[in-house]
Amino acid sequence: MSLESKISLHLDVNNGMDRVTELVQTRLIECGWRDQVRLACRKAITESKDKQVPTVDELITTVTPRARSMVPDSVKRELLHELEMILVNVDRTGYAKHF
Repeated sequence: MSLESKISLHLDVNNGMDRVTELVQTRLIECGWRDQVRLACRKAITESKDKQVPTVDELITTVTPRARSMVPDSVKRELLHELEMILVNVDRTGYAKHF
């Protein structure tokens, strides 16, 4: 079984991807990132050069680089630590039934 298969199996068995997603969403809300991105979207809409409301795709293209740069280092470190723990557990057991 390849490492990728082991990781996928581990995440499926333990709902690991759901846990990681929930962790990231919770931390981003707690630190105010979500509100900052919302404000950046509003600003992009009001500053639209052609005076037309940008499409969702245009808005995503405009705001994504700034939104990524606004993610706090503490959130990145916590996510990295969580992913490292998953990989250590996969390496140790192949896959585990719980974290």
